[in-house]
Formats: sequence, C-alpha cells, structure tokens
Amino acid sequence: RMAVGCLLELAFKVAAGDIKNGFAVIRPPGHHAEESTAMGFCFFNSVAISAKLLQQRLSVGRIL
Repeated sequence: RMAVGCLLELAFKVAAGDIKNGFAVIRPPGHHAEESTAMGFCFFNSVAISAKLLQQRLSVGRIL
C-alpha cells in the first residue's frame, strides 16, 4: 500500500505540473500482480492503478 501511495503522489504531482518529472524507486514494483491475484511479492499493480486514477480523476488520455 505504501508503494502504491508513493507512486500515486508522484504521478499526480507530475500530472498537475507541480514537478517536471519523477522516478519512483519502490518495492515491490507491482509488475507481477494480476487484476485480481497477487503474485510474487506484488499485491497491487502500482502502475496500472496510477494510470487508471489519472484517467478517471484528471481525464488524462495518454500515459507513457
């Protein structure tokens, strides 16, 4: 949960223009998590959660 929260804060600050860019060094990275299943040490897919919330809350269309 801490990793997802850190990435969300970074993503929203970049999207809002508060900072120019950022790099999240977080563990676990979340890339193994499935939509409804944790895998390895990853309970949440941090990038997917961040992307979805940026789309929903800030109407961000494209995410790299």
